[in-house]
Amino acid sequence: MDFELYGEDKNALVKFDPRTKFVVFAVSLVVSANSYNVAALVIYSVVLCLMLFLCGKKANAVKAFLMLAFAVFLRFSMEHAGTGAPVIVTIVSCILMIFLFFFPVMLSIMILTQTTRINQFLSAFQAMHLPTAVIIPIAVMFRFIPTVRDEWNGIRKAMAFRGISLEPAAVIRSPLKTIEYILIPLLFSSVSIMEELAAAALARGMDRSGKRSSYEEIKLGVHDYAVMALFIGAAVYFIVVSIITGGTAQ
Repeated sequence: MDFELYGEDKNALVKFDPRTKFVVFAVSLVVSANSYNVAALVIYSVVLCLMLFLCGKKANAVKAFLMLAFAVFLRFSMEHAGTGAPVIVTIVSCILMIFLFFFPVMLSIMILTQTTRINQFLSAFQAMHLPTAVIIPIAVMFRFIPTVRDEWNGIRKAMAFRGISLEPAAVIRSPLKTIEYILIPLLFSSVSIMEELAAAALARGMDRSGKRSSYEEIKLGVHDYAVMALFIGAAVYFIVVSIITGGTAQ
């Protein structure tokens, strides 16, 4: 699956408000931490795949669903086959369970980042009446991550031209070279990038005390309220079931 940051929702079948996506992400964290019913967890993950599909990421939604189906099939097969080395079966089963528990969080992050532009994030934060002291660092951070990624790609290409390998084995053999040729240039460039982004944010009036105008129209619709109610209800269900069963896997 493609894990690009800050995508578009222009191909979305249903355009969800960024605040709805934040609620989905928060609920997914709660579900992953309190779910001990595998069947309910799989159903919740299927709903997230559907939401990712509606947000316009059809290919990623189909890939995520196929990954989930394969993991469930493999777990079911291992439980009912009754053959194979017990140690290997136990290890693979644990890996599959960890994957199933963290899969909703991964999907919710994809929904939050891949279908939301940075300007939509900032407009949503302003609509949530967050203070300027919180919005400015977040705005800088959002623009800092992809910029540092580009810097890292440049450093990696420069090291490749010089014949310096960045393979894990080479890094382990020569950690000092890693610090000298990779970390130090990346840290120095990161400092200058952070200063430039902070200055750009202030130049755009991010520190203005009044309400800022925006081209992005952020408005909660009926479908947003319905989705938030559905997911909050799911969070309550998982928490109640977790309390009743006492954290026993089912």
